[in-house]
Amino acid sequence: MLQLIALVIIIISLLSWLIIFSYLFKSMISNMAGMVIAMTLGMIVGLSTGTVTSILYPTAFFEMTVISMLMGLVIGVISGYPFSLAASLEGVMAGIMGGMMGTMLGVMSAPETYIQLLLIMSLLTAAVFFLVYLLQISEINKVKAEKKVLFPPVAYFFVVCLFIISFHTYSFQTPNSIIDDSSHSHASNNNIMLHATEYSFHPKNIPIQPNEEITFTLMNLGSQEHDFVIKEAGVHIHTFPGTTNSQSVIFSEPGIYQAICSLPNHTEAGMVTTITVSSTD
Repeated sequence: MLQLIALVIIIISLLSWLIIFSYLFKSMISNMAGMVIAMTLGMIVGLSTGTVTSILYPTAFFEMTVISMLMGLVIGVISGYPFSLAASLEGVMAGIMGGMMGTMLGVMSAPETYIQLLLIMSLLTAAVFFLVYLLQISEINKVKAEKKVLFPPVAYFFVVCLFIISFHTYSFQTPNSIIDDSSHSHASNNNIMLHATEYSFHPKNIPIQPNEEITFTLMNLGSQEHDFVIKEAGVHIHTFPGTTNSQSVIFSEPGIYQAICSLPNHTEAGMVTTITVSSTD
């Protein structure tokens, strides 16, 4: 928990550094550069906030979307205010778009990819912050008479590296971290627990034995309704967000069966699971 708090403090410090820099040297930064800064910071804050919050709270998709949009909007306004109204407007729109895209990215990702996604987003956020800082330095040094770099980026680069190293060694726990394909693939009591999110089933591959009664239990962890359909076996389990439903079935014939979510466009989005009924031979 202390490490997570430290990471939050570092990322806020990096962002605050950039915003304060813009306010202190706004007369030396062109309006065009100011618009770029506002758009970039609004977008990356909305995107990263949306991704993280939707992973932490996958069942509150609407609320997390609104929060992420507001975060991006606020940062866009604050970042663009020193330069012009146009810069603030650009920051607002970029922040709103970033928040929407971030939450969509989070809910559409499979739980087993959460860690990789968070690591990618952390690296992307830190890299974007550093590039914005380099842009600020470049603009300031154009105005200064000295030919040397007025503000060497070593200190900021050090903080960025600290953030990346700290985040990449952090053991992130998600609400769905209990999901383990291997542990649910073939339970001893023939109860198969399935998890549905936007837009994926877990586990992805389920091996079972023929002529055994199997109970599929579908837990909907997403923000939309989902179902679990195996047409050849007559299985159809429907769930609303936050609910659970079950159905038992006996597979008499070995083979490979495909389970899908039959709601419009959900199969195409990736809600597919393979049921492998192995031969007794």
